[in-house]
Amino acid sequence: MSAAPKLEELTQGFDFKKKEARKELTDKIANYFSRISNNDELFKIGKKFMAEFKSGVKSFAITSTGYKNSQQRTILAVVCYFDYADQYRIAVISDQLKNGVFNELVKDPTPKNYQLNHFGDHINYHSFQHHVDFIDYAELQRIYDEHMYSKTFDFEVKSILDKYDIVFWDVPDLEKMKMNLQFNYRLSHFYDSLTMIVSPTASSGKKVEKVKKFFNNFNINLTGILLETSSAIEQPKRKKFLGVF
Repeated sequence: MSAAPKLEELTQGFDFKKKEARKELTDKIANYFSRISNNDELFKIGKKFMAEFKSGVKSFAITSTGYKNSQQRTILAVVCYFDYADQYRIAVISDQLKNGVFNELVKDPTPKNYQLNHFGDHINYHSFQHHVDFIDYAELQRIYDEHMYSKTFDFEVKSILDKYDIVFWDVPDLEKMKMNLQFNYRLSHFYDSLTMIVSPTASSGKKVEKVKKFFNNFNINLTGILLETSSAIEQPKRKKFLGVF
């Protein structure tokens, strides 16, 4: 395995004066830097996502072989990278806003909302200090139920995505997706990129192939893997991620 790039090489082009000016607002998200054991690795991962973004990818789906907290921590770390780089409009779409890591950032009891462009629908969301909007899958499910068998649903989802520069999908676990197959199939058409988190100690090759096959049936190819090299799901603050693409 090659040595991690030097930090100064990975951060070329960053406006650190801008970063410092925004530091107070981003401290809570930036806390996820400290939860990865090597910041060089975080910048390596962030740089890879940034390269995809600059190539035209804006809708990033993150899945795993069963590690929901790892998915959410990874998304927040990459969100932090993008937020330091520029003032992007970012959305995170998740089926577990209240039960996972995102719960720390989704505190407002009354969500905000905005109207969608086409058919009078609206979307509820939680905003973290105007940096990131968090949207519950239940909101998309509500719109899907209203427009189930028409292309209206696709238009409405597109109008949501068009409001943002970057969207991260916190993909539900496989069994949950199978319970609502048609809904998730329709949503998968909006993924530009699919990354899977695996653990060499807990993820068998069979589990990885199962996830890959499921998305292949949706005509979605795996575009990246994040290898979780910590030994303990029980020790999230010592997690370490390596990008393997």
